[in-house]
Amino acid sequence: MAGARGRVRARLARLPHRALGALAGQVTLALGNFVLSVVAARTLGATGFGTYALLFGAVVMATALTTGLLGDSLTVLDRQDPAVRASLTRIGTALVGALAVVAFVASRGAVGAGTALVFALALTAFVLADLCRRLLMATLRFWSLVLVDAAGLVALLAVLGGSGLGGPLTLDHVLAALAVGQTVAALLALTRLPATERRPRLRGPGDWRAVVGYGSWRALQQFVRPTTLNLARSVVVVAAGTAAVGELEAARVLVAPAMLLVQGVGSYLFSSYAADRDQGSAVLLTRADRAAAVMLAGAVVVAAAATLLLPRLGPLVTADRFAVSLLAALGWACYAASCAAVLPYGSLAAVQGRQQWVLVIRAVDSVVALGLVVLALRALGVAAEWTPWLLSVGSFVGGLLCRQLLLRPRRSRRAAPAEVAA
Repeated sequence: MAGARGRVRARLARLPHRALGALAGQVTLALGNFVLSVVAARTLGATGFGTYALLFGAVVMATALTTGLLGDSLTVLDRQDPAVRASLTRIGTALVGALAVVAFVASRGAVGAGTALVFALALTAFVLADLCRRLLMATLRFWSLVLVDAAGLVALLAVLGGSGLGGPLTLDHVLAALAVGQTVAALLALTRLPATERRPRLRGPGDWRAVVGYGSWRALQQFVRPTTLNLARSVVVVAAGTAAVGELEAARVLVAPAMLLVQGVGSYLFSSYAADRDQGSAVLLTRADRAAAVMLAGAVVVAAAATLLLPRLGPLVTADRFAVSLLAALGWACYAASCAAVLPYGSLAAVQGRQQWVLVIRAVDSVVALGLVVLALRALGVAAEWTPWLLSVGSFVGGLLCRQLLLRPRRSRRAAPAEVAA
């Protein structure tokens, strides 16, 4: 008993260090995406940047599918089990290949065959690199993420710099830089993993039911939010044009640190919840409340900074080719806060086996958000700058429902004095 308590205390002592590593890993990853977004905004203009935003939104949607189906499964399930490992390998191979084909076919008519091919390569590289990152997270090697994504950023900058020597950058150059940077990150991530984690398994029977049974719910859950965002962008395209999407995305770039905080803490929370399931639901719920409060406070700070710095940072992001709306920037900060309100509770509920209900709640809040966007922009003629504010309403509703319906009853049933004391 004393030895078990000692191990628990040692694990808890390492939590702040690992949480900081998770956040630092998200900083380096987000920095690469931020640099690429700024380059696209400065060189492609509002319309070109709007097209890039729609394509990158599709990359995020694809990554959400693989993260939920494979990344979360390898974190929660026993990935060392031969049958589970075989299923993870086979499903991953088939899914990544299918996503690449869909990306090429779906984008070919809008951007041309050449750009569509580069886009498919970029999407594939991003998805594979993300799966490698998830293995690092599952083994709690969060600080390795910093090295991996820093190397990817250097490769990305090298491609952009080399391409810029030959003339103005195009959408193809931006997508190629994304593809190369993520390929480098994936290869380096593999070298940072233990040897046992680098071995795929293609032979032998697979436990399809375990992987699909858990991962399919998580994949759908992860898929909802980026799909909602891209559908909202599509509504903006219809209502106000592609340039309006570019203007909205430029505002989102300015408040990226808020989403960075949410994503960084979120990536740590899911892995730590899975590792610490034996601590009891009351303890974990308290940690979720604390995480939500920290992320909400961070979003408020970013909103204040955006208000003060927009006159200086806006022209730096867009090269004065188009204006950045303060209303939209504050809206994206509010959206980040709404994500902070739902993410810790959704992750905890999923680890506790309630991923089906998390999906239902996420679907409900997304329908509410999209309904508000369509009603406001198409029926009432509201300006596109209000889009992130409208999307935030659904997320706040989802966070409240998730905590009160999925976690609070669980706490009241199972919490005991001894559990709380632990």
